[in-house]
Amino acid sequence: LLMRHNTGFVSLQETKRMKVNIKIHWIFKCILTAAYAGIIYWESSQDTSSISLSHNTDKLVHFAVFGLLCLMTCWSLSHVRIGDRAIYKIILAIVITSLYGMSDEFNQYFTPNRSVEIFDWLADTAGAVTAGLLWQVTTHKRQIKKKLLAMKKTQINM
Repeated sequence: LLMRHNTGFVSLQETKRMKVNIKIHWIFKCILTAAYAGIIYWESSQDTSSISLSHNTDKLVHFAVFGLLCLMTCWSLSHVRIGDRAIYKIILAIVITSLYGMSDEFNQYFTPNRSVEIFDWLADTAGAVTAGLLWQVTTHKRQIKKKLLAMKKTQINM
């Protein structure tokens, strides 16, 4: 029994194997993303009284750390189907990252010598939004290149 797939006709058994591979890749992506989120949680639970950072440097660190978390979340969601448009996955990744940033600030309330600042959360969210837009631009360009290449192959085969 053959089934139509985007790479041509494949057997039903091959289709099942491809689905299993996709699930394994997705689980691997999620584990890496969750591990990174765990590192953020662990680091934010540490006493930082011995570390002196300027006010602006602290915000840049928040921006970069949560920007990377959003990129990893976008990567984890890249093969998940949510609605008709890819932007829904990016918005979901930004919301997840922003909420995680909020929970990180809440966690710091209970950590000695740490402070809760709304500007830290805003830096987290700004990093997530920037990373989400970067993900959208890069993946959209890659999709356009794939479509153009497919159109050229179709013209050559005709």
